[in-house]
Amino acid sequence: MKFINKLEEWLGGTLFLIIFGILLAQIVSRQVFDSPLIWSEELARLLFIYVGMFGISMATRTQQHVYIDFLTNKMPVGVRKGVNSFVQILTYICLFLFFHLGLKVFLDANFEIVSLEISEKWLYAALPLITVLMFYRFLQAQNENYKNNLSHLPPLFYIVLTVVLLGILFFQPDLFKALRITNYVKLGSDAVYVVLVVWLIIMFLGSPVGWSLFIATILYFAMTRWSIVNSASIKLTDSLNSFSLLSVPFFILTGILMNTGGITERIFNFAKALLGHYSGGMGHVNIGASLIFSGMSGSALADAGGLGQLEIKAMRDAGYDDDICGGITAASCIIGPLVPPSIAMIIYGVIANESIAKLFIAGFVPGVLITIALMTMNYFVAKKRGYPKTAKATLEERCVAFKKAIWAVLTPILIIGGIFSGLFTPTEAAVIAAAYSTIIGMFVYKELTLKLFFKSCVEAMAITGVTALMVMTVTFFGDMIAREQVAMRIAEFFVAVADTPTMVLIMINLLLLFLGMFIDALALQFLVLPMLIPIAVHFGIDLVFFGVMTTLNMMVGILTPPMGMALFVVARVGNMSVSTVTKGVLPFLVPIFVTLILITFFPSIITFIPNLIMP
Repeated sequence: MKFINKLEEWLGGTLFLIIFGILLAQIVSRQVFDSPLIWSEELARLLFIYVGMFGISMATRTQQHVYIDFLTNKMPVGVRKGVNSFVQILTYICLFLFFHLGLKVFLDANFEIVSLEISEKWLYAALPLITVLMFYRFLQAQNENYKNNLSHLPPLFYIVLTVVLLGILFFQPDLFKALRITNYVKLGSDAVYVVLVVWLIIMFLGSPVGWSLFIATILYFAMTRWSIVNSASIKLTDSLNSFSLLSVPFFILTGILMNTGGITERIFNFAKALLGHYSGGMGHVNIGASLIFSGMSGSALADAGGLGQLEIKAMRDAGYDDDICGGITAASCIIGPLVPPSIAMIIYGVIANESIAKLFIAGFVPGVLITIALMTMNYFVAKKRGYPKTAKATLEERCVAFKKAIWAVLTPILIIGGIFSGLFTPTEAAVIAAAYSTIIGMFVYKELTLKLFFKSCVEAMAITGVTALMVMTVTFFGDMIAREQVAMRIAEFFVAVADTPTMVLIMINLLLLFLGMFIDALALQFLVLPMLIPIAVHFGIDLVFFGVMTTLNMMVGILTPPMGMALFVVARVGNMSVSTVTKGVLPFLVPIFVTLILITFFPSIITFIPNLIMP
């Protein structure tokens, strides 16, 4: 039992390290020996599929996938228990179909991965194989739910159901044809609307967003053309076969290593030496540290969770009220997805097929604008409340703080410089950043051990698993959206209501602000952007600008209840209530909205520098 419980960590963590080594070898081979490795990219992508699915398995065990639960939390205990049981049945169906469809794709695969000289069956074996492990993890989670009186159904129910379904699948597969809705009713073009309504219902009942997308798409094929589900399901695996997506786990790893290796504390002390003596100084330090940290992790929640505890303690010690401590910490973390490197920009670049390097440049100016805007609001709040200033650091103290933080401060320069000089791709830059963070933590600051390093890799894999499930299922869902031309129908509505690109941008901003109150930013990015990007193209809106604008907009969502993830993270690390953090963040939403309005009406603020550098 203990061996199985550690299986994802051992296998997934080892594969993660192998990918790390392969990509480092690729960079050294090309840059030092001028002899690119032909097989390295293909092998890294192949292994990433397995790592991503191991991450899904880990998230299934810990029930960490993205879900919307503010409605179910308000239900009576008995009703909530029934709803939870229904959601778990849906998740079980998803796992069974993952195995079934993955097995069919595996059996049908007959081509060769040329550079590796192996069958592509190795590529498609990941889904059915690791789904078996996912099912075991699902049973573990259900056992806990049943013991804690959160579900009506014991694990034995799912085991018996699996035996029955597998028996039908292998001995009487024709019985499954009775489940095709087209046998009983023909909905035609109206099927997509029924599916979208069902999808929204099951998602808001608390089904993990990734699984809700998958089950909705399966329902669509059952209501229309089940015969094409096999050809569509190949996208479940192919969606992870992306070199650009490989950068995500390594930027996540960089952020984790920054926390583990003692780097965040040195960043904070450096920011304190520079800004602590001004009015609202510790608030400025909080925001400034977030700007520096953002140039390494690329993640809002990594900033909130990593620097948050340190920032809040320092502000409390300086006499700041809890609401402002939490509010500034939450508001400043949204700088992360704007300032390069940015995980949100990488995902947008993959979805929109846009230059990630250009998106990185474009995000820098609004990131700095947000920083200045938050500092301005912090100054007025501090003046009004009469918060004390900290003692001004001497030149010697500043030099010492800078000397201690110099290796950390060089990280964003290394990443951005490498990308724009042409030395690295964004994915290779992420690998270099992770390697650099490892060296700093182990040999410069000497706070990172091999055990902690491996643990950090496993943690990065688990977080990547949440993204991996979203990528897989939203690509599958996107097949339905494309077949039914949903994006074009939405575009026709926008054309009927709005007659200028600016009016369209206002409508899109209002839509995203509303949806961001209820849907997690990561989920919103995957769900809505595939439908909005064609609209932007139709109206001639620059896609680089559009990516930055929508990223900033969706970051507002992590600051607004009831689904404001940053509010929950900051409340947890600061040991305060969510309502306290929410109260504190309200004044800082004003400068963020002002910045959003500014870039919406003046897109050249964003596009000027990228067009100048990369025309």
